[in-house]
Amino acid sequence: MIILSSRLNPMRKNHNSKKIKYTAWFLGALVVAIFLFGFGIYTYQWQSKGAYYIARVVPYPALLVDWEFVPLYRYLNDLSALTSYWDFQRDNTRVLLGIPDEKEIRERLVHKLITEQVVAMWARKHGITVSDQELYVEWNRLKEAPEGEKEISQFLDSAYGWTDSQYIQRVLAPFLLQQKVKNALIQEFGKSDEDLEQETLSLYVLASEDGADFSKLAKEYSYDSSTSSRGGDLGYFGRGTLDPVLEQAIFSMNIGEVSKPVKSSFGYHILKLDDLLYDDSGVAVQARAKHILVRGFDFEEWIEEQKRGLSVFRLVR
Repeated sequence: MIILSSRLNPMRKNHNSKKIKYTAWFLGALVVAIFLFGFGIYTYQWQSKGAYYIARVVPYPALLVDWEFVPLYRYLNDLSALTSYWDFQRDNTRVLLGIPDEKEIRERLVHKLITEQVVAMWARKHGITVSDQELYVEWNRLKEAPEGEKEISQFLDSAYGWTDSQYIQRVLAPFLLQQKVKNALIQEFGKSDEDLEQETLSLYVLASEDGADFSKLAKEYSYDSSTSSRGGDLGYFGRGTLDPVLEQAIFSMNIGEVSKPVKSSFGYHILKLDDLLYDDSGVAVQARAKHILVRGFDFEEWIEEQKRGLSVFRLVR
């Protein structure tokens, strides 16, 4: 038995050595394949279905937000869905809005994914979550709409190529989390609607006084950074350019008049009409006005501020 054992040991060692060698070769080849495939993804922007399925296994990042990565498979899945959606809308003759090109679709998607990651990081830090029960309630609310569950599911499949569960995870869950974060931020940094209205009324009193310098007040108090440096000047604009509420107020004013506070989707406005241009039939078709905007917490501005304070690396084009 001792002699037999001594004869078998070298064979067993040789077998184990070959096994280790083959395993090392396999792992080496796998590492090389992962590297080469990653090189192709980031250099040549491979975005086929094959790339998606491999990215489901290998955690290639699409974006790095403060060194937390947004997985490539999520980017590819959302890009495919958005491309499908806009192709679907191209065939819809009732769609009047501009159809974005491929580059714009990608830019919108990258902004969306970065925003989702910023929101998720802030929510995690502050213990904000969305429960399965909340998702269930919101999904059932959508199903109770006039078009019903069947029509919603058909639309998701036709327009996005998504199942109900994919929509819930990729749209509904991030949306509800963002709303929770936005509400928390408004409570922390924002002002109530009553406060904003009172602030606007105080500015209206100042702007409507004899000899008041509207441009100076706009430079000092307006929250519209794009016009405040010009004294709130909106320039000349035609009908159908501004928020309908603002347009209605401006074209019903007299030249030189200062409006009482007007509420739009942007906040509260104080308007001053500087000029009107008329067509041959005597209808005012263009106006020039100034405004002072008073608004509360701006979520998009907060997102941009957060992005400036984080390390954001984009690995996809």
